[in-house]
Amino acid sequence: MAATRADVARAAGVSPSTVTYVLSGQRSTRSSTRERVMRAVRELDYHPNTAARSLASPVLRSVGVLFRRQRSTIDANDLDYVDGVCRALAPSGIQVVIPVMTSSTPLIELRSLVRSGALGGVVLMDVADGDEREAMLLEEKVPTVLIGSSDRAGGAPGIDADFAQMAHAGVEHLTGLGHRHIIALMRETASDDAHARQDHTHELLRAAQKLGVEILVRQVPEAALAGADIVRSGGLIEGCSAVLSNNPAAVVGLACAAQAHGLSVPADLSVLTLGITQDSVRRGEAFSELSVNRETMGAEAGSLLLRRLRGEPDPSQHRGLMPAVLTDRGSTALCRS
Repeated sequence: MAATRADVARAAGVSPSTVTYVLSGQRSTRSSTRERVMRAVRELDYHPNTAARSLASPVLRSVGVLFRRQRSTIDANDLDYVDGVCRALAPSGIQVVIPVMTSSTPLIELRSLVRSGALGGVVLMDVADGDEREAMLLEEKVPTVLIGSSDRAGGAPGIDADFAQMAHAGVEHLTGLGHRHIIALMRETASDDAHARQDHTHELLRAAQKLGVEILVRQVPEAALAGADIVRSGGLIEGCSAVLSNNPAAVVGLACAAQAHGLSVPADLSVLTLGITQDSVRRGEAFSELSVNRETMGAEAGSLLLRRLRGEPDPSQHRGLMPAVLTDRGSTALCRS
């Protein structure tokens, strides 16, 4: 006989309603409680009766925007994407939620959440090559859209930033100002296999080769000290005059170190960020950035998901690319040398 919600509740030592809250994410619960419930779910091989749930509630209630487990924070840039998804789905009465996988087996937890009927569809963020979450969601026949790319043949449709265009535009902007030696201050990829982080660095190197300039790549942790470490009293390390960065914490450290050494942005060094909006300590202003419109991208993903939820055919273009636009806030200038 198949296990029931009451069986899971008894095994975990909680009430049946608590089991529902853990599986649906409708209310916050203690991590120890979630662990006990998820352990009972695995041991009993519990699968909620999703068909009965659908009959009882035929109207789709919510879709989830899923970030990767490696993420330690969700920042304002991330929420721009979520706002866009909400903008596309809210007129249809669909609520957008951000489930947080807290157990030691997040994929099992996600599968249980999906089978509980709590999520009618999913937008995947921080997508990696061959993303295991995408594979599981496709197996469970959950309507899924990617913000990013997994390079999976026959995978879920999605939309992504045009990293080749973004990298070329960034390098071209700086070379147009006379910068020939540039530091790419990038987020490290060792602990995060998101496709976007790999693409940023790869495309920057390709653009530099094409435009005939030198790019020194530094993949560093998301920490201010990592950015401060590339600044010396005379300027940037190894004779570089400009920085391209997708690392928000490191670029703040860079600005602080430059100020401590009496250097001026942009007179002594130029800074251009890629795909991030980051306030600096320089008079409260923000750095110039090359970025897609994150809310628009989220809205595109939401609209694509809505078509899938309605059973409409997918567009002929399986993966859409959005170009980056330069927002000049005065942190780049002509190279002095």
